[in-house]
Amino acid sequence: MKKIVLAFLLIQILFCSLLLAQSSEPDLLRINQDRISMNSNGMLVLGGWAVTNIAIGSIGMTQTSGNTKYFHQMNAAWNTVNLAIAGFGYYGVRGQSADIGLSETITEFHNFEKILLFNAGLDVGYMAMGAYLWERGIRTDSERLRGYGQSMILQGAFLFVFDGILYFMSRAESSRLIESLSSVQFTGTALSVSFSF
Repeated sequence: MKKIVLAFLLIQILFCSLLLAQSSEPDLLRINQDRISMNSNGMLVLGGWAVTNIAIGSIGMTQTSGNTKYFHQMNAAWNTVNLAIAGFGYYGVRGQSADIGLSETITEFHNFEKILLFNAGLDVGYMAMGAYLWERGIRTDSERLRGYGQSMILQGAFLFVFDGILYFMSRAESSRLIESLSSVQFTGTALSVSFSF
């Protein structure tokens, strides 16, 4: 009878440890679905910004004059590129599979975050170029340069905030994933999983 009770307890302990191990593993499918959703929503926001700027800029450049006309003109032109990027980005993200492994998931997060940081650097460059054009327009009394410079500052600032928000959202998700793996250790000859109660 003692052997049966002991066997029963061992089976229960084994069963409980299997349940704990399963609950501590990250749900990669859900994580990747959330990552894809976040990225596609980001492309929708960029596309919405682009369409709004194209519409307002197209109307504004026909209804205004001076540097305001050129401000609207540059906003419309700049955002045709943003709209193309958003369209291709949305199409590319929506075509991704959420059913990928751990290393591919981490790679996807890492590559996206690198792109966002690179873009943030470009955004600062856009604002600096805009400030230069604006200042040069004042010195040379060029309404076109002033309007283009003001537009580039606005567009660069929006993109900087946009890329920064996406970066920190992605970073928070990838950090949670990496943190969930901290209980797993591989020494080269053994795999161990630690549980905290």
